[in-house]
Amino acid sequence: MDLFELVGGPTPHPPSRIALSRRQPGAPFVETTYGDLWQRAERLADLLGNPAETPAFLPILAGKSANGIACLLAAMATGRTVSVLNPKYRAPQIAAVLEATGAPLCAVDGAGLLALRGAVRDHPRIAQTRWLLLDAGHLNRPAADAAAELRAVAPVLDLDTARSTAHPTRAGRRSVAPQAAAACLFTSGSTGQPKGVLISAADLRQRTAAEIDWFALSHRDVLLSILPFSFDVGLNQLLTALTVGAELVLLDSWLPADILSAVEQRRVTGIAAVPAIWQDMMQSGLRFDRRGRHAALRYVTISGGSLSRAHLERLPEVVDGADIFKTYGQTEAFRSTSLRPGDFARKLDSVGTPFPGVYVYVVRDDGTRCATGEAGEVVHTGLGTMLGYLGAAGHPDPNDKVRPNPFFGPDDPSPHAVFTGDTGYLDADGYLHLKGRRDSMLKILGNRVYPQEVTAQVLSLPGIRDAVVVGVPRPDGQSALVAFLVPAADSEPTVGSLRKLLNARLPAYMVPREFVFVDRIPRTATGKADPHTLVATYAAGAAHP
Repeated sequence: MDLFELVGGPTPHPPSRIALSRRQPGAPFVETTYGDLWQRAERLADLLGNPAETPAFLPILAGKSANGIACLLAAMATGRTVSVLNPKYRAPQIAAVLEATGAPLCAVDGAGLLALRGAVRDHPRIAQTRWLLLDAGHLNRPAADAAAELRAVAPVLDLDTARSTAHPTRAGRRSVAPQAAAACLFTSGSTGQPKGVLISAADLRQRTAAEIDWFALSHRDVLLSILPFSFDVGLNQLLTALTVGAELVLLDSWLPADILSAVEQRRVTGIAAVPAIWQDMMQSGLRFDRRGRHAALRYVTISGGSLSRAHLERLPEVVDGADIFKTYGQTEAFRSTSLRPGDFARKLDSVGTPFPGVYVYVVRDDGTRCATGEAGEVVHTGLGTMLGYLGAAGHPDPNDKVRPNPFFGPDDPSPHAVFTGDTGYLDADGYLHLKGRRDSMLKILGNRVYPQEVTAQVLSLPGIRDAVVVGVPRPDGQSALVAFLVPAADSEPTVGSLRKLLNARLPAYMVPREFVFVDRIPRTATGKADPHTLVATYAAGAAHP
């Protein structure tokens, strides 16, 4: 049974149950029932028909909406590989995805149209693609102008007026084979170059089931969706909600006040968020009230990165005692580990133990397993292992990140392993602790330095709202640490005071050579710090340290 069938197949959720709620600017939440969502998905599946060739990709350049979600389900129902694109993408990135997937058709909504505005003529691949416009009758003026631009160069089919050209019966629909790619998520990874990560249909179903069990989800839950569906955590939250029949609250804003309001109004029970969201919440001085207006909230997650120790120590107060799940993974390996709420206080610096169905190893350069407390590369096998990166003709591309599992056997039946490129160690209790990226490790005065470790110390300093430490090349071929800092609103830290504080906490070789104050830390579409932009900006506007 595929995910499309789980939502409305032989044992559908009650048609009148609320599946989605979305706040419109200046208006109440608009609700979509499971019955309505199913009808939209059915119509889109009939409109799409079964693809003539496989693999067939359907990129969806859309915000979080009922039509966008219905389109995702329709893609699954017709045997396509779905690829949700973040509407924060720009035309060059969109064109690159279209080229990589070879998709003849791309679905787009008002938010996606804005990403194409002003650049469609400069990218031939956009003009060569057929576009399915999901909400032509509900476009604001800028989106309507962008739609007119697109129609001038490319064929555009309006969902509102389109008629099905194919009428496959449900029995004749083509589900994605278990080991075929059901989804392709694009990630910049550590190189800054987008890569398509292929996820099998079987793994997508299994990780959905594992997350339902891990967070004890049921149809009584109301989950707040603030992460994009182009991000694996956001996509999996969507699939888990639809599978159990829960309500998914669609919110585009990351502002703390908007989050608190949505949790109150919809009686939200669970939130998945990245560190930047929790940092903003702490900086705002706002917090949840689980004895009053946020009484329904039972858990939150820290996903897609970690917080400094100082932030982690404050978070339980901010969420007013709600359960905190700290998670670690990659797009290529989904959830490798998770720190359960009961272990949060005593294992604050770790990212937990292996997620259900996952095996985690720490290995030396020669492939042998590290001893307890010894740092090495983190290796992931089992649930969440990607098929590979998107290659020619839509098939997995051979690469050195997915390799035969060196620990394959009765105790670990997974045939493949993801060599994550992250460095960490396992403590005596089997909890994983991360040090940083292997490819970001620097040699400074003969010492190994992971910028992530230095960032954690900088974030713990008083008067610092946000920070990231990166290695910047020097003219002599060596690297220097540069700290980019966002001061707190009521603070004016000096370079001298920061250096003095860090000298008391770190060896001299780990103290940044230079401190650069900035208004904000640039972030990727999933909320992670973007060191590539920082280094490029620094190189363009500052002398080398």
